[in-house]
Amino acid sequence: MRRLSVLSAILLSSTALHLSVVQAQETREPFLLDQVTVTSTKTEETVIDSPSSSSVVSAETLEIFQPDDVSEIFRGVPGVETQTDGTDPSTAINIRGLQDFGRVNVLIEGARQDFQRSGHGPDGMFYLEPELIKQVDITRGPGAVVYGSGAIGGVVNFELKDASDILSPDERMGGVIKASYDTNDEGILLSGIGAIQEDNFDILGNVVWRQDENYSDGNGNEVNDTGEEIVSGLVKAKFRPGEGHEFTAIASIFDATYETGPTFATNNPVRDSETRSTNLIGKWNFESPDNPLIDVSANVYYTNTQTDQVRRGTMNARSFEIDTYGFDLFNTSRFEAGAFSHELTYGIDGFLDEVEVVDPGGTGALFTPSGERTVFGGFVQDKAQYQEWLEIIAALRFDSYELDGTGGLNLEGTNVSPKLTVAVTPVEGIQFFATYAEGFRAPAITEVFNAGSHPPPFVFDLLPNTNLKPEEAENVEFGVNLKQDGIFSEDDRFRAKIVYFDNSVENYIEGRLTFMPPPATSTFQYVNVAQAEISGLEIEAAYEVGNFFSSLAYSNIRGDDVTANQPLTSIRPEKFSATAGLRFLDDTLIVGGRVTAVAKQNRAPASVAANLVGNSYELVDLFLNYAPDDRSSYGIVLNNITDEHYQKYLDENFSEGFSATITAKFKL
Repeated sequence: MRRLSVLSAILLSSTALHLSVVQAQETREPFLLDQVTVTSTKTEETVIDSPSSSSVVSAETLEIFQPDDVSEIFRGVPGVETQTDGTDPSTAINIRGLQDFGRVNVLIEGARQDFQRSGHGPDGMFYLEPELIKQVDITRGPGAVVYGSGAIGGVVNFELKDASDILSPDERMGGVIKASYDTNDEGILLSGIGAIQEDNFDILGNVVWRQDENYSDGNGNEVNDTGEEIVSGLVKAKFRPGEGHEFTAIASIFDATYETGPTFATNNPVRDSETRSTNLIGKWNFESPDNPLIDVSANVYYTNTQTDQVRRGTMNARSFEIDTYGFDLFNTSRFEAGAFSHELTYGIDGFLDEVEVVDPGGTGALFTPSGERTVFGGFVQDKAQYQEWLEIIAALRFDSYELDGTGGLNLEGTNVSPKLTVAVTPVEGIQFFATYAEGFRAPAITEVFNAGSHPPPFVFDLLPNTNLKPEEAENVEFGVNLKQDGIFSEDDRFRAKIVYFDNSVENYIEGRLTFMPPPATSTFQYVNVAQAEISGLEIEAAYEVGNFFSSLAYSNIRGDDVTANQPLTSIRPEKFSATAGLRFLDDTLIVGGRVTAVAKQNRAPASVAANLVGNSYELVDLFLNYAPDDRSSYGIVLNNITDEHYQKYLDENFSEGFSATITAKFKL
């Protein structure tokens, strides 16, 4: 109650100062699936016009649902799930049953997020404050060969806010403050933004403070060690020195203090933890106003993520740190050749991961070994259009990698990955497309170099494997894009994207625990599965008429280790999500709800602990957002209004029960 009183005082005093909010009474964002994406081909196109499995989570969606962690962002996206353990503010993204060790290339403004810490949770995670996010672009499957090595599952790119998100074109200076309160975990969020905008320069700064106590699950039980305090910051500046040129500099930071404690492994110690994740990014874009052959983009970045932990009641300290240095350079040339118009994109990219793990009193450095990974690649892609009915995208990517571990261990290799997409539009508003794409993922440092012994009571030896082969994916997709206006009335709009895929992964890498009877010691080693087969159906659709809007997402994925004739561990269960709402008072009042239904994963392999299989569940969320003028905005989101008691597949804790998030936002 004390926190609620403090928050109320802040909001009332802010209102008295007659501040204002961003985005009130502004023009609506583009209709769902009419959003612009670039993750599939690195050239701009709307989601519904892209012959690929792409989705966008827009700024308006983020504004309506007010996610307090990144995992909530993907609830309405087909084929995408997340894994968390509740005691760590990190997120691991799963696309089409593939995750961890870079199978999903997670980018923040093009900067790779390669941090991982092996344990009882996911083996690849990242840290990001959702309040800093402007838009999320997703491409499912290995078809986005232009976005770097390893992404046999897909690509997720987070675009961060900039000055144009809070300033109208005629404004030169402004700011935004925001406050919210969550009833379940007594969570408080305070955010402040300042921005300056000139003809050739703009800059935005954003500071966010978030503090949460332990949350309660659907049965009212407090889930221990789920509280956290997070401070995040963003500075994003753009400079346009001449026609066609734009330089962008970005610095973001995420700093969290929290406790990690026992989950299903009750002997796990409680550790006081702090994680800091930093991204430094520099971009240059030049689109020649006179020469269509020149549209060049260059991106250099440095990311650092470090987790420091101290075992409660002891001086036992350990740290996990990764530095990633990377670049991305490409150009798009547009020209006519014969009967086709072409967008020819070609470029190079590369990154260096430096992993350092220190745990003198424990086994952290054994499970997550130190080492270096260097990856370089190049690609060429031709996007050819014939009249209005035929589009052909052909691409080729080359990758090389080298891994260096302690004791002189080394692994290296190369690969070439092709892609071909053919899209046909026989009649306006209906596009059929088919894609064949290969993907390639080099083994991770941990998969190759982990070594040592697991501590009691369950003792087994961890074995390195310098004979690991890279994963090679062959993905086939068949899809249809539907785009129709004026079906039932003059002002209605319908969009739908339906995709069936089959992804065959050779040399799929999984950790295998081999039990041996005493006195022999059991062993754990990452090994190549001869073949993994993943297939599924994804549907994303939206309908809008007048002030009514709606959308749905559905995915059903099946994955098997064909060699061992058993299900793959990482495949997520069937999911359905539907959202509907109404806009009133010239779009200043938005009300609606979302229903999410997830089946139980009945095909979990025997190696998955019984308490990680989870259960089927149905969630009902309601939302209201009101912007009475262009100076203020208020919102409330009621999550899980039925207080459903549920545990997501592979998550180590039960999820949050009912919560109400109350938000107010004002502009200076």
